[in-house]
Amino acid sequence: MASETEYCDNLFQYHRRKTRVIHVGEVPVGGDNPIRVQSMTIADTMNTQATVEEVIQLVEVGCEIVRITAPSINEAENLKNIKTELINHGIHVPLVADIHFTPNAALVAADYVEKVRINPGNYADKKKFEQYEYTDTEYLQELERIEEKFKPLVLKCKSLGRAMRIGTNHGSLSDRIMNRYGDTPEGMVESALEFVRICEKYDYHEIILSMKSSNPLVAIQAYRLLAARMAKLGMDYPFHLGVTEAGDGEEGRVKSAVGIGSLLEDGIGDTIRVSLTEDSVAEVPVAFKLVEKYNSLKENMTVQNISTNRKPLRRPNPFEYERRQTLTCDQVYYRLSGDNLPRVELSLAASLSDTSIAVDEISEFFRKRSSDPLQLVSGTNGKESFECETIHVSVRSREELQQFAELKKTAFKAALWLPFAVDFSQIADSAFEVAKAADRLVFSPRSNSDLAELVSAAKMFGRPVEWKIKPANFGAIENTLKFILQTCEELDYWNILFSLSSDHNILRNYRYLAGRLDALEAAFPVLLRYSADNDLESTILDASSQLGSLLCDGIGDSIHIDANLPADDLLRLSYNILQATRVRISKTDYISCPSCGRTLFNLQTTTERIKSKTDHLKGVKIAIMGCIVNGPGEMADADFGYVGAGPQKVNLFIGKECVQRNIPEEEADRRLIELIKSDGKWVEP
Repeated sequence: MASETEYCDNLFQYHRRKTRVIHVGEVPVGGDNPIRVQSMTIADTMNTQATVEEVIQLVEVGCEIVRITAPSINEAENLKNIKTELINHGIHVPLVADIHFTPNAALVAADYVEKVRINPGNYADKKKFEQYEYTDTEYLQELERIEEKFKPLVLKCKSLGRAMRIGTNHGSLSDRIMNRYGDTPEGMVESALEFVRICEKYDYHEIILSMKSSNPLVAIQAYRLLAARMAKLGMDYPFHLGVTEAGDGEEGRVKSAVGIGSLLEDGIGDTIRVSLTEDSVAEVPVAFKLVEKYNSLKENMTVQNISTNRKPLRRPNPFEYERRQTLTCDQVYYRLSGDNLPRVELSLAASLSDTSIAVDEISEFFRKRSSDPLQLVSGTNGKESFECETIHVSVRSREELQQFAELKKTAFKAALWLPFAVDFSQIADSAFEVAKAADRLVFSPRSNSDLAELVSAAKMFGRPVEWKIKPANFGAIENTLKFILQTCEELDYWNILFSLSSDHNILRNYRYLAGRLDALEAAFPVLLRYSADNDLESTILDASSQLGSLLCDGIGDSIHIDANLPADDLLRLSYNILQATRVRISKTDYISCPSCGRTLFNLQTTTERIKSKTDHLKGVKIAIMGCIVNGPGEMADADFGYVGAGPQKVNLFIGKECVQRNIPEEEADRRLIELIKSDGKWVEP
């Protein structure tokens, strides 16, 4: 096993992973080249005109590499016609043949395309879900069998100058890998390395690798492990990043950004595809917006005043999820800690001077809450709405403090019971007045701050204190933290949490804060603050990348996104990020593939239709798959599956077991609901 820091050069400074350059046709991937954007066609590969038109549309929106499915020799042969027509139109974009199950189709496709994608889980193996414990001798014999099937493609790609992607999918690991390594990131990595070793045996190195999963957390862990393992083996192949079956709309963008963006933040990734259950051209602008930041990042983006060679301060196993354990911080209506659900907080947009508008805004927040806010203590409040669980207010003068106190009274009289966190850093001598009115005290300490009065006030009124550290002070953060902890110890008051002043580059700073706290054995909760001044889509992608990375590493007990956007958008985004990272499930989880030429029904309309009937089933996972390739395997941990079986025919699954076959499409929705009911997971909308 690689050491825990080898996947990334430095956790506090951006460095892009160094790789060799692989040419996909005329497009160089890896090295110092820009992170490339690619997509995949939806049209039937046998429909030459439709496929050519779709490729042209993709090129017109900037797509740099286009993948086309070739499920059989017929489709592989038709790639020749597609290529010829594209050249006739003056289109020279590199094409990639997507191969599953059919080595003979791969050999044909290599004659016509610039790159062949193979899945090591099904290139030489058929998925039977059989349990069998292989001896070492039997395992080696299996590898020899794989080499015999794979060698012809390796030699052909080498002779023709073709590139190859060895693309592992979490849901389609071979039975052999599953029996030895389990359904794990390690199994995903080893599945790919078996094929890489065969390539290297025949001196073929035009390889790109991927570790895809519908679960962003699994994808992050697998890519990290692959990077670490390759560093240990002296390999430097580029990576293709993606999250499979991410879905559509904001949910699909959030899930993709959590998985892809988290890796890009650590310099991992050389080409990406954002897989959405939408028209293929919709993927490309999203992907370009996601990579834009990293293509322009300078190598010296680092936490201020931190030595670039500093060893990680807190680094649990980066290949496994472990929530950072903390003490409990009690606040009215709920608790913050590593044992409780991460919470969602927002800022009050209205001016404190306009009580009526502020009350209207608070009323809108309150309308979204559970009818019984005390249920939030346990986090089990049935069907969950997108709730603001704490409102943040800044008071910069005693006049504003008085306005806030009046607002709080007015809200309370109107039965609008929402907790308020009040930042009074600019009127530090008002601690007792703030503690009377606020439900949480928020303060940014300075070197000459008198913290004793603040802590005394908090203790007297039983209020938690949020210590909001300014990133600019990181050079002296240890002294600041020690000063805070010493004051709390002297006054024996530990109902505290920590955060950073809002910023749009938060990942490395919060890693450092969590590391310093743990190094000081100060296991207190951390509130993740993120601020943005961008449009909604940019905020979605960047917040998901940075907050998602921290949450997937177990850091963060509450999140607060501050942006000039409607509160409904910020709440929805916050909960979508928590759902995508699987730290707080608030609604039905859908795993829907992006469609391709293998798809046997209209995935977009089918997904929308099934969502409309099942989106109230909190915590239930439903997979909607276009064909058998992305069927029982790629459904990952879905509770139920809706999988294309043939023209207008659907198979239904419970877990990975097919329980109903060849259902007419017009009956499939009803039968799916009946299946959910029979399994005890249905509730009435």
